[in-house]
Amino acid sequence: MRELAFAVVYGRSSRYGAYAVAAAVESRLPGLDVYLVNWDRGEPLELVRELTERYRRVVVGVSFNSLQVPYVARLVAELRRFGVLLVAGGPHATGDPAGTVLRLGFDVAVYGEGEDTVVKLLREYVESGEYRVCGTAYAEGGRVVVRVRSGRVDLDSYPPYPYWRGLYCPMEVMRGCSGGCRFCQVTYAFGPPRYRSVESVVRYSEEALRRGIRDLRFVAPNSLGYGSPDGIRPDPAKLEELLSSLRGVADRYSGRVFYGSFPTEVRPDSVTEETASVLRRYVDNRRVVVGAQSGSERVLRAVHRTHGVEDVVNAVSILTAKGFSVDVDLIVGLPGEGAEDLEDTVRLAERLVAMGARLHLHTFMPLPGTPLEDSEPPRLSPEVRRRLAKLVGLGRAYGEWLEQEEAARALYELKTAGLVYRRSERFKLLRLCGC
Repeated sequence: MRELAFAVVYGRSSRYGAYAVAAAVESRLPGLDVYLVNWDRGEPLELVRELTERYRRVVVGVSFNSLQVPYVARLVAELRRFGVLLVAGGPHATGDPAGTVLRLGFDVAVYGEGEDTVVKLLREYVESGEYRVCGTAYAEGGRVVVRVRSGRVDLDSYPPYPYWRGLYCPMEVMRGCSGGCRFCQVTYAFGPPRYRSVESVVRYSEEALRRGIRDLRFVAPNSLGYGSPDGIRPDPAKLEELLSSLRGVADRYSGRVFYGSFPTEVRPDSVTEETASVLRRYVDNRRVVVGAQSGSERVLRAVHRTHGVEDVVNAVSILTAKGFSVDVDLIVGLPGEGAEDLEDTVRLAERLVAMGARLHLHTFMPLPGTPLEDSEPPRLSPEVRRRLAKLVGLGRAYGEWLEQEEAARALYELKTAGLVYRRSERFKLLRLCGC
């Protein structure tokens, strides 16, 4: 029998994080056997059972978000019978570490960024059987100890994905955000922004292109903020250095560069004549996604967006003048949003459509670890539904906003069911310590 196997179990929406962890482990611990298990494509229980017959010890890492909690709770209950070490990762483990350990039944949860922590955990587990390392949360004496890392991951220290397996995903070029939007987990999980260097981005982009990938895509909380001190006010020179370098390597392999489009977006207050010109000069996408979130000035202030409605209109105007089509993200049902606020958002939506933009509609999600996590998702009025549905029918809006409305309600009810802790309950159970 071999000594240790590490199985990374994930679903479609947690693929990027799973790939990043697998890449980190295989690059730092090359002698360790790593298995990637997509639960949408196969049965993780059968694979884990087989691994326990071939290895003395098995570590199962499950990467998941809060909407996947019901499935993960059932999965963990089944995995328990195999006697494996269960490690939780992904945004839910950081958002609700107490619930992840005490309610879902994981042995340990990765708190915050995963690469350094998982590598350290596996190394220590091989050498001494210890898994309660810096960057984890675990039960102790009826409470949950969270050992918070003082440092942050250097993105250049790890490959963005396990390209040697032929596996790729959009490359993370920016992690963290200084915006502090009260509905978003990014700032609270990762802190202020830092960046993968231009040299590193180009290196791994070329690796992908050499292996047959033709479309280069990237992940950033705000694509136009690349390289800037706060990730919001742009640094056009640094942005141009990145995109011109990518353009050069892509052209050598007949590749294409997609930036500022799915799966990422740009903040409206980062769109200027200069940044839009840089985009137009180097990227292949002709559609850019702008994060507006609300058409109410009062709501934007309440959720700490730090930009105004006219910034959104200005961004759409600049981008369309440069020849881009524009999708605008809007969230309906934000906490505290009254009838007048919703009317402002619908009016902005209709105004943007008249400018030629297309709307990407979302519903507020009470995500654990955010200041608004305990807010009850409101029901949209029939009139708001009708007006938004009309825009969808005209082909000027899209999105899974109706499905998200039900998902948000289900997520909120997980707290009643006891699978997720409320914010005040969680803090009573946590004991934070630095390391």
